[in-house]
Amino acid sequence: MLLNEIDKKKVFVFYLFYILFIIFSSIIYGFLLNFKINIYDGNYNILLNKIPFSNGELIYNLFYNYKYYTNYNDLVFYLQKTPAIPFLITFLIFFSKSFFFIIVFKNIIIYSFYFYFVYKIISEQKREILIFILILIVPLIVPYNYSVSLNFFYEDSLIAILLPLLFLALITNYKHKYLLISGLCFILYFVKTSMFLIIVTLPILIIFFEKEKVAKFLPVIFSLLAILIWGFYGLAKTGRFPIFSTSSSINSHVLAFAMNENFHKYYPDKSTDLIPISYEIPNTISNEWEFFDFYEKKNKEYLDQNLPRYLKDIIIKLKFIFFGINRDGALPDKNGNFDNSIRFSLILSKLLFNLSILFSLLILFKNIKKVFSQKKEIFFLSLVILNLLPHIFVWATSKHLVAISNISMMYLIFSFCRQKKINL
Repeated sequence: MLLNEIDKKKVFVFYLFYILFIIFSSIIYGFLLNFKINIYDGNYNILLNKIPFSNGELIYNLFYNYKYYTNYNDLVFYLQKTPAIPFLITFLIFFSKSFFFIIVFKNIIIYSFYFYFVYKIISEQKREILIFILILIVPLIVPYNYSVSLNFFYEDSLIAILLPLLFLALITNYKHKYLLISGLCFILYFVKTSMFLIIVTLPILIIFFEKEKVAKFLPVIFSLLAILIWGFYGLAKTGRFPIFSTSSSINSHVLAFAMNENFHKYYPDKSTDLIPISYEIPNTISNEWEFFDFYEKKNKEYLDQNLPRYLKDIIIKLKFIFFGINRDGALPDKNGNFDNSIRFSLILSKLLFNLSILFSLLILFKNIKKVFSQKKEIFFLSLVILNLLPHIFVWATSKHLVAISNISMMYLIFSFCRQKKINL
């Protein structure tokens, strides 16, 4: 049965069951998360100082001081992190400080957004209801991927949902596709700096491959608008326009852990935070850009002197990206042991990811004479490559790969239907 033939009341009932599952999962995940980091007090109110990755400090300053900054290494940073996660969580805290309210409603918002547009796109294409269900469960089917999406302080929890939705919009003929793509590009730019290559490159590919004369330029406008908003904010606060590698003023510091002769001794099994850095920040550094420039200079020096080692480290990263199924980035337990056991759900994830890559390359090779008409494969491989490049340059963890894992499953669903000539 075609999705557009289903009564909307039945669709709404299905939505309620879908969201109830998300709510239940969020609550269970919340309890499990608290076992690890004690993120709420006895009254279940969120403890902002326990929210990791500096998000807690940003949220505190937004909520109580109405200012967006952190104190890092005894310096004030205005550009340490992009604002999507801090603003979203701060918005929810204005309604309630209850931890479970925050994590539940964050996931209701994100998954309702996903449900709505998947429904609109699939129903408009007059596809079978089965494909609607399959696309809806893509973020849920791999347990690890699903757990990342339920998190509220990982930027990847948003990317895990928004990037697959972007791919779905790209490969279908949804009548508002360019507006949806534009909005997603705009949002993704503020989620994580690793999205920069996608936000810059994808709109150009759309102009090149799409036939629409006017609307296809919308993603360029929205992407440029996002870059300018963050850039002029940075310029006003710090005197420098942040863009690409400087989108975050701690990017060079993060990269310093990869530009390290000990990197391969830790990655991927141990947390890169444990890698010792042999040099200290001079006391003369007085602002975040001097901080950035100091580490950037050290990184360039390392690369000049250790290029062979860095290239070998890239091979380690690629091996992890395509074949790593063990727990990564581990911290020692109280006995000093690291848990690098197999994460079984990653076996399915890596299998489908590699299969999708091989299948897309095979399709392009078989249709080499009309390669530019294979938009699904072009957009799929482009998103995968553009998403992976920053992580190959720095490093990838399992949570960084969730979005492209979900995209690969979505691609395989559409490819299977195409090969079997199923109107899904």
